Formats: sequence, C-alpha cells, structure tokens
Amino acid sequence: MIMSNVTPAVVLKTRFVLSNNDHFKDYIDYVDRDDAKQEQGSHEKLFSLYQDYMDNPDKTSDLFTSSSYKLSKEEKKDLKKQFETAQENKSIMWQDVISFDNKWLQENGIYDSKTHTVDEKKLIDVTRMSMNEMLKREGLEKSAVWSGAIHFNTDNIHIHVATVEPNPTRERGKRKPKTLDAMKSKVVNNILDRSQEQKKINDLIRKNMVESKKNDSSLKWKNRDIKPLFKHVYNNLPEDKKQWNYANNSIKHLRPQIDEMTKKYIEKHHKKDYDEFIKKLDKEVDVLRKTYGEGSNDKKKYENYKQNKVDDLYKRMGNAFLKEMRDYDKQQHNIKRQSERKTYSSNQKSFKSGYSLNFAMKKMEKAFSNEYDSWKNQRHYEKLQRDIEYENER
Repeated sequence: MIMSNVTPAVVLKTRFVLSNNDHFKDYIDYVDRDDAKQEQGSHEKLFSLYQDYMDNPDKTSDLFTSSSYKLSKEEKKDLKKQFETAQENKSIMWQDVISFDNKWLQENGIYDSKTHTVDEKKLIDVTRMSMNEMLKREGLEKSAVWSGAIHFNTDNIHIHVATVEPNPTRERGKRKPKTLDAMKSKVVNNILDRSQEQKKINDLIRKNMVESKKNDSSLKWKNRDIKPLFKHVYNNLPEDKKQWNYANNSIKHLRPQIDEMTKKYIEKHHKKDYDEFIKKLDKEVDVLRKTYGEGSNDKKKYENYKQNKVDDLYKRMGNAFLKEMRDYDKQQHNIKRQSERKTYSSNQKSFKSGYSLNFAMKKMEKAFSNEYDSWKNQRHYEKLQRDIEYENER
C-alpha cells in the first residue's frame, strides 16, 4: 500500500498557563459573555490564544461542562466563581483544543456541509469521554472542573476546553504523553464507529476459518499434505500437555511447522475467506491512517494493526491444531489401553487353560499311582497267602 503524507482527521493541541497569566483572566471573562453562534468565519491559526475568542462571542456555541449541555445563568455564575477561586489559589489552567477535518466529520455523520449543521451533542459527548479519561489518568477526578465550547470560526470545526482546580493538588502542569494519546483515542473511537467492520474481520477469523478447522480432521485423505507435519509436531511435543499451547515458549521451536500447517490449510480450504480478510485489514489501516495521520506517534495507533490480526489468526488456528493433537493423543492412549487389556485377557485365558490341563494330569498321575499301589499291595497279599498255605501243607 502506497503511503503518502496525510493530515490527520483529529488533532489535539494542548498547553497550560499559570494563574498570573492574562489568558486565565480572559477565560473567566469569556465565561460571562453573551451566548451566540456563527458557523462560518474568517480563517485563523489552529491554536489561537484564548483571548482571540473572548472579544468576539459570535465564533462559538454555548459553554458546556461535564454535567450540562448548555449552562444557565446560574450555572455560569457558579462556574465563573470556581475559576476565580482557582486563580486566587494559584491553580494551573490546562487548555486543550480538539480540531477536526470537516470532511471526516461529514463522512461519520457529524457534520452536514450543505446545511452547515453539526451534531453538537455528539461532539460534547465525545469531549466528556476524553476529559474523563484525562482526569482519571492524571488523578484530577475529584479536584478539577472544566468547561468547553465548540468553535465554528475556522475551516476546521474545533472544541476548546479549559480545566482548573479550585483547590489545587498539583504544581506540575505538564501531562503525560500517554494521557494525551488516550484523550485523542477516546474522541476518535467514539466518532469513528468501526465496530461492524471489525466484527466482520473477527468473524472471518473465528467463525469462517478457525471453527471450520476444529470440525475437520487433519488425518483425512483430503488433508494428506498436512498429515506429515501434524505427526511431526505431535511426536515432538513435550510430555506435559499443559504446554500444548501456541503461545507457550516450550513449543516455540515447533511454531514454524504449526504455521506451515495453518498456511496449507487456509490455501486449500479458505483462500477466498483469507483474501477478503486481507482486503478488510487494508481498508481498516487506511481508515485509521486518514484519521490519525502519519506522525511518528500517531502511526503507532495502526501500523501494527494488520500484522496483529494476521498473528491472531495463526495463533487461533495453531491452537485448533494443538487441540486436535490432544484429542488424537487421548485416542492413541485409549487404543493402547484396549490393546493391553486384550493381551492381558488372552494371557489369563491361556494361563487358566494351562492350569486346568496340568491339574487334570496330576489327578491322573495320582489315580495311576493309587492304582499301582493298590495292585502292588494285592500282589503282596496274594504272595503272603500262598506262603501260609505252603507252610500248612508241610
């Protein structure tokens, strides 16, 4: 895929000012201005100073906060008082600008270029999500207050947000880079709804390809090109079956063969599914690239997305093969046990048969012995009788 320089669809610019800075006072005055709105205006630089907006209220929508879409007069007075207290107590003011590519907003149903209307509720909702993430990550959930406004005076619709602590808990103004990345991601992910497309990608992996493999034996004739690899991996697996998992380092040396089985199986049975899978991944990467841009940090949001999904497919397919090997191993052990039982039974029968014959022979021998002894006794008796008769005759 050819990569060209792309301006991100969502840009987050941020800074902080100290309580003695004029911008702090200007924002407090801005809170108390009259409400007005204008969707078109002169182009100004993206990150204009806050006072650039204070003298001209016709550049923005109504102020909103974490709990109100449009502040009432009483709410404005309360907000102004909290900001004044924050300044008196030397709080830091964090100023954030979330800027959008209008075309991208239109593609995602937020902006209509023909009527110049904006789904302000949606933009306020995503701003709240972004700010909640920031407060949580920076430990400001219980101490900070913020207000925001949507601005229409430049070529790019954008949102200004100001955050202070009426009772400061920190002196450090700089926020963690991961916090800023998370803020932007919350905005993007809650406008760019790719859940259906991502579900289709996951279904191709899990339902179409992996589930099909689970129900298809590698030892069938139609999978004869996989069978040698299957037997090789099976014969080289460790004895401990708990280690028969694709991610386990103890079978790392077998992963190339497992991956080769996956590749062969997909090429033979799921080529169309895999081609569609790759096309959808390329589409997702392109969408994310247009959304985040190509900055070194922004690319991290998507540069590994495609490879991670391919790796996920191979991992799941590999575990399907290993599950089949566990079943095959169990089957082999059952066959071995049955064979051993048959051998034992046959030996028992032979033993019993041999024992019976031996017993019969001994009985015959004993009978013959008894008969012989009886015959000898009879002969002796007869001889003795003859000897007695002979003596009498004399």
